[in-house]
Amino acid sequence: MLFKHRLPLALCLSLTLWAAGCQPQPTTEPTMTPDVPSSPGAGKNDKSAQQHLYRLNPTPRQGYEIVLTIQDAPGPFKKMGWSALYQAKGCNYVVNEFAGVRGEPKHTVKLPFTERPDGSYAATVYLDAMLDEDYYGNGVCRWTLTSVGPWVMATGSPAETLFDTDLSSEQLLAEQPVQLFYWKGYYPQSKVDGFKTWGNSKREKFALEARDNLFSMTLMPKKVQP
Repeated sequence: MLFKHRLPLALCLSLTLWAAGCQPQPTTEPTMTPDVPSSPGAGKNDKSAQQHLYRLNPTPRQGYEIVLTIQDAPGPFKKMGWSALYQAKGCNYVVNEFAGVRGEPKHTVKLPFTERPDGSYAATVYLDAMLDEDYYGNGVCRWTLTSVGPWVMATGSPAETLFDTDLSSEQLLAEQPVQLFYWKGYYPQSKVDGFKTWGNSKREKFALEARDNLFSMTLMPKKVQP
């Protein structure tokens, strides 16, 4: 009698698979294992952590005042920012230890500025704004100023053109005025949203038909007496 109630093997397998499919299946979330530094200093070699390491010099002494004069402006510039870029050449940190990729420390310092009675603007930059320290246990990282300058925009809207200027450390030390020309057609914005343009030092670098439609920004650096 028992033999008569047995189901064919194929049918038993089908029923078993169907029953398993109807049952709620357990779900497991992938576990995240935190990265563990291979050495006490490995955390400092993470690229995202670099800016937290670098320290400003609390008593800088090698200051230069830079005066910005804008001539023949196509309209008002209501948004402005000044910054200085520093680099520790010859010093490096590990970006990818497995691939042997290394990076060179860089740090941007925002500079406060003032508007002067004559409509020009002024900011002070320091050659020794950064502290020379042993950040990675491989010797002292010595900072040098790479470039400095302001940028201006009509109102600061993301769609507007950003007109950028730049002084190299050599130009800063020379204490000579640097004049840069810009095409007015990019004001307040170009056909490309968020367009950024650097000035040319000579009018001749512009197309002939554009040379009568330029404005300029002049940077005049001068050493500050301690």
